[in-house]
Amino acid sequence: MKGKTHFWRWLVVAAALAAGCAALLPLKDWSDELTALILEMDLVSGLLLFCAVYVAATLLLAPAWIFPLLAGAAFGMGWGLAVAVVAGTLSAIAAFVIARYLARGPVEKAARRSASFRAVDQAVAREPRKIVALLRMSPVLPSGLKSYFLGLTRIGLPDYALGSFAGMLPGLALKVYVGAAGRNALSDGSALDWSLFAAGALATLALTVVLGRRVRKKLEL
Repeated sequence: MKGKTHFWRWLVVAAALAAGCAALLPLKDWSDELTALILEMDLVSGLLLFCAVYVAATLLLAPAWIFPLLAGAAFGMGWGLAVAVVAGTLSAIAAFVIARYLARGPVEKAARRSASFRAVDQAVAREPRKIVALLRMSPVLPSGLKSYFLGLTRIGLPDYALGSFAGMLPGLALKVYVGAAGRNALSDGSALDWSLFAAGALATLALTVVLGRRVRKKLEL
């Protein structure tokens, strides 16, 4: 029992430190350190640490796009996609709950100054799941900020969670693939691995641009 308590204590400490680094340090510095730490751990511990850091860093508004890349590099495509989807969904729900129930005043004060929030609020009232899914697919707003803003809208938590999951899945899959392919390219250096990595990177960029335009048009931003 004591050993388990010790493990969880150190897991929480490591997650808090890594999340702080994620918010404050240059991407390459902390992402390299986090990947190296995960690779030294067993699978379950690595997955738990990744989830904890992903959720904490997203709530601190650190760039979320780096985490599925790290998931692919650290865990490969299968486990990487699974942990990225779980952590991404948990972080979205956590920010939603915080904005709606725990810190509504401060979040609402910031949101009311944003023209983007007003457009999102109106669009979500018309087509809740569809708009949430489109927002998750596009770079119109940072991922954590989307979650906080959506917590202030009239959408229910089940619709929000389902829309977030559906919207995040394609982008997460592409980014995890790029992370896994990049690791293979760096380790093997074969022309095929580099080609797969380049194809995944280009597909991710194309998806981001196309969906970003569509969402801006939909919200009239």
